[in-house]
Amino acid sequence: MSTLAMRITNILGFIGLCVSTLVQANPLANSELKDALVIEKLATSYQSNCSHCHSGNAPSAPQIKDSKDWAKRLSAGFNHLYDSAINGIPNTAMLAKGGHAELSNEEIKNLVHYLLLMAKIDSKVIQAALRYDELKIKDVEFISLDQARLGYLQKKHVAKVEPYFVQFDQFNISQNGRMSETEFLKMRTDLQRFQRATKSADDELQNNILNRLSQVKGMPPAGIRVAVQSGNVTIHGVVGDSEILKRAFSAIRWIPGIQQLDNRLMTAEMMAFD
Repeated sequence: MSTLAMRITNILGFIGLCVSTLVQANPLANSELKDALVIEKLATSYQSNCSHCHSGNAPSAPQIKDSKDWAKRLSAGFNHLYDSAINGIPNTAMLAKGGHAELSNEEIKNLVHYLLLMAKIDSKVIQAALRYDELKIKDVEFISLDQARLGYLQKKHVAKVEPYFVQFDQFNISQNGRMSETEFLKMRTDLQRFQRATKSADDELQNNILNRLSQVKGMPPAGIRVAVQSGNVTIHGVVGDSEILKRAFSAIRWIPGIQQLDNRLMTAEMMAFD
């Protein structure tokens, strides 16, 4: 065999090994999930614990066979999806373990697998999710900003978060325009330190927050309650939808003087579903 042929053979073998590794790492390829009895058991568990939202009309809940929606959620990796299911998603109808604390983490993961199987996720989406998992990125905010699933942030990715945009170059230590998760966490920690070092009277802080919220597009003119004690802020109320909720949080998140922010805003659609 010629040297060139040997090289080609080695390369093809390496590619085959990589693909094989991905398949083996794919939790949906687990032999147990090919067992009809296992699937039947998972279907029963799904009906008891998940169908109220994922086969119903829960706001923003991906429906069981919606391949596009589940593919979008899986794009951040299996581990991120597990975390959302186990620990819940703040300010949404997705409670920790869907409100079923009696279920183990493994049972929740298996239910995630069942939902993904029912959605018939494309193999390319699964492989992309596995690759993102390999980056071992854990921070939820970093992942939400990394919409392109690059494993790093560019300045344009944080353009809507002014403090991040302003500080990006300073904390991008390598100055390559690619901010790692570690660099991002350092930047956020530094901004939080500055925010908490600023002291403000509680009534002044409360008025500042209410003023900012009043400028958010779509915010209701009344019904939002803001409590402040020693700089610790708790917000209650109902807003129209999840986009308004996001805008409200963004508007007040980095107000100087806030020590802790407990955002308990809910959307009208969540209230209607309940």
